[in-house]
Amino acid sequence: MAVKIITDGACDLEMGFLKLHNVLSVPFYVSFDGETYKKERIEIEVREFYQKMIDEPDVFPRTSLPAVNDYIDIFEPILKAGDEVICICFTSHLSGSYNSATNAKMIMEEEYPDAKISVINSYCATVTQASLVLEAVKMRDKGLSYEQIVEKLDAVKMDAKIFFTVGNLDYLIHGGRIGKMTGKFGTALNLKPLIILDKGEVTSGGIARSRKKSLAKVLDLMKDFFTKKGNMVGDYVINVGYGYDVAEGKAFHQKVEALARELGYTEDIPLIQIGATIAVHTGPHAIGVGVVKKCG
Repeated sequence: MAVKIITDGACDLEMGFLKLHNVLSVPFYVSFDGETYKKERIEIEVREFYQKMIDEPDVFPRTSLPAVNDYIDIFEPILKAGDEVICICFTSHLSGSYNSATNAKMIMEEEYPDAKISVINSYCATVTQASLVLEAVKMRDKGLSYEQIVEKLDAVKMDAKIFFTVGNLDYLIHGGRIGKMTGKFGTALNLKPLIILDKGEVTSGGIARSRKKSLAKVLDLMKDFFTKKGNMVGDYVINVGYGYDVAEGKAFHQKVEALARELGYTEDIPLIQIGATIAVHTGPHAIGVGVVKKCG
């Protein structure tokens, strides 16, 4: 009996990387015309998706969540083999993927009464969801049990945060994802917003008057998290996510690394390209830092 780790496409880890670490991913679907949907990273590559966003700025792409059967197709062969399932899903505040996986779990439990299936609402997205998946992989590879892995993931998932900025609020407004930020930015849409994903929800982190200043403020939010909030940098995993602009992503990554070293962080900091599932809501120019508490 083995622990099998599953996630959905919102984790933004490359397919080759997931395969190398024996993680299965259930993709989201992406459409530019509202009719033809393609599986993200399988039928449409991230780079192709971003280029289409840039080339057709007046077209707002859409995503569709994985169906219940998409999860069943992944769960059933694992259960038939007698293995255990830990499925880490995109925050339920922004998607129904968790609900699809939960419904698939209930159907599978009827057919396999002795099955062990845990569907975890990560309250994370993109880089923080990636970190949670990688923490699960580390624990699995260390030989921790199914129950231990689930317990530890549940204990840290609410501590995850992403500090990021976007090019503008057009995509967040169009997708109806800005919630409590609406009033704050309603009269200042020409400014650059600072956004925090906290406990699975999008909240305001402030505003800046230029892209350069917004990136600097993202770094300030990260620094404050460790210097003013009482969080020990060594207790966390740090990741950087970026959208369309590879050069900007690499340059920002270097600044995050420099700040992290200044704060005493000694580990590598992965650079992850944000996928289509998130980009349809943030636009092509999202960039930021994710922090997730280590599972120990």
